[in-house]
Amino acid sequence: MPTSGGSAISPLQLCRLGHLIVVVLAAFGGTAQTIHVPHCVLRCKDAHMLEMENEWSMDFAFPLLSLLKATGSEVAAYNRAKEICRSNDLLGACLDSCNSSVERTILRMGLMPWRDICSSLQELREQFPCWRSNVQNLSTICHVPSLELRDSFEFLTRNDSVSAMQKICINLDRLSACSIKQYGVFCGAGSEKFIERLFSISREAINSMLKMKYAVLPSACSLGPLRRDIYSSELFSLNQSSHTIALLLFIFILIYPL
Repeated sequence: MPTSGGSAISPLQLCRLGHLIVVVLAAFGGTAQTIHVPHCVLRCKDAHMLEMENEWSMDFAFPLLSLLKATGSEVAAYNRAKEICRSNDLLGACLDSCNSSVERTILRMGLMPWRDICSSLQELREQFPCWRSNVQNLSTICHVPSLELRDSFEFLTRNDSVSAMQKICINLDRLSACSIKQYGVFCGAGSEKFIERLFSISREAINSMLKMKYAVLPSACSLGPLRRDIYSSELFSLNQSSHTIALLLFIFILIYPL
């Protein structure tokens, strides 16, 4: 099935995506059969995924670096990023035509990290030469904590406990600290601050997801001063159904392609 760029999703990517869906649904006690998404929201989501399918991954990575690594070209990466931003805008417009629902809010939240990227894309383009020159280091140095974070979500599917939640928060902190430090070391304060902002958004999102199911979070999940203003109050009024948690986590994870 071709994407807007003309390439097809590989069998390996399909397997990874399918595995990720199973992991996320199992983590919160839901199954694909119990999830009922409004048709309008499904239509918007499916159209968006068709354009974005070559971007899906099970790793947590900064998407602009991923585009630079995949294309080997600053111009191509920038143009692909603009296409993704356009696709996100189309998704937002499509969702505007749907009735208000939990699932619509979930998809909107899934776009939050990219919204930050798209609003800063021209400014971030100045960082492309450094990121491209150091793409191998930046994409591999923090690979271990990235895998540990993914594994911690899988651990939650087998052990629904405080210790499982704590693993997620601890591993997110480790990945955040590693990534922020390395972007600063290789590409300076501008890159470091932007990566820190993205992880701040990510941390707030994961905590919000966990709070929808668990009344009390472990101390490792406590939040510092983060950008709480970016989240709609509608998000915090979502019910605690397992399918809501699963969908939100699914959309959030998929927003970080490699």
